[in-house]
Amino acid sequence: YGKALGGGYPIGVFGGRADIMSIVDENLLGKDKRYVWTASSLGCNTISAAAALAALQIYRRPGTYEKLHGIGRYLRDKMKKCLEENDISGHVIGDGPLAQVLFTEELVYNYREQKLRENASRRRAMMVGLFQRGVFLNPMGTKLYLSLKHTEGVCDEFVEILDQTLKEIK
Repeated sequence: YGKALGGGYPIGVFGGRADIMSIVDENLLGKDKRYVWTASSLGCNTISAAAALAALQIYRRPGTYEKLHGIGRYLRDKMKKCLEENDISGHVIGDGPLAQVLFTEELVYNYREQKLRENASRRRAMMVGLFQRGVFLNPMGTKLYLSLKHTEGVCDEFVEILDQTLKEIK
């Protein structure tokens, strides 16, 4: 969750129960044998800390998670319909604000099955087709991550581009 927490800025975070976290208190150095030293490349980065605090304030707003989950469902439903209308075997998976296309005959439940059963050439063709139309997906997969800034209109625009791409790669 570091990416979301940092709002795009680099940040490292860890946490735990209060009784466990209390032993990393610098004031215990040399005074308590339970003291544990911690370090962070991004510790004391005030910009990242400010971004994290701002992100947490947004995430605490009523309706935030409902909105994220709703827009994720909306996109996945539209993408599923797009695959069906183009008569392409595949599945759209994800939860909350995440969506991913799998070009498999049957639904798979882990990464290994996906790599063994997926039509990798179709996945690559889709990614290249989307890229040629101005949409970049991480080359390691076909995951789409939505944020609070995404709207149904933005999702509709993406699905239209997906539809054009799928028609081309059938």
